[in-house]
Amino acid sequence: MKHIFILTAFLLGGFTLSAQTSVKSVKTVKAAGINWLSLEEAQELNKTHPKKIIVDLYTEWCGPCKMMMRQTFTDLQLISYINENFYAVKFNAERQTPVTFKGKTYSNPEFNPEKSPRQRNGVHQYAMTTGIEMYPTLIVYNSDINIIKRIEGFRKAPQLMRQLKRLK
Repeated sequence: MKHIFILTAFLLGGFTLSAQTSVKSVKTVKAAGINWLSLEEAQELNKTHPKKIIVDLYTEWCGPCKMMMRQTFTDLQLISYINENFYAVKFNAERQTPVTFKGKTYSNPEFNPEKSPRQRNGVHQYAMTTGIEMYPTLIVYNSDINIIKRIEGFRKAPQLMRQLKRLK
């Protein structure tokens, strides 16, 4: 009887340790997430190691943008695919900070610091150069930094993955 108890305790302990290890590795991958860069960083990296660039144009007040962050950009397969094949940029289309893109500096002259993040705050000049019409919009550039695709609106991870894979 004593041997059965010890064997049972040993097996249960092993299963618990194994389950904890699996959960830990999934959490580690999720914690890493998409390697978001600034627009300038993506352009700089593209000079030495050319890749497509994907820019997520979002705003603080946009519900579908928040859903994309919570539901789409947390998918492990999508995270892996984007990190391997793209330089990913997260860009608040109503931000105040100037940005340099293709040698030209853009800003948001309509930005009003007194507005809350939930209020619309003028569209950044860079975002306007992309032809944005709605949020969220993903802009995909080729390695020559020319727009090759606009993906407008909320997308679930499998939908987005299919669209990105077609760009090969």
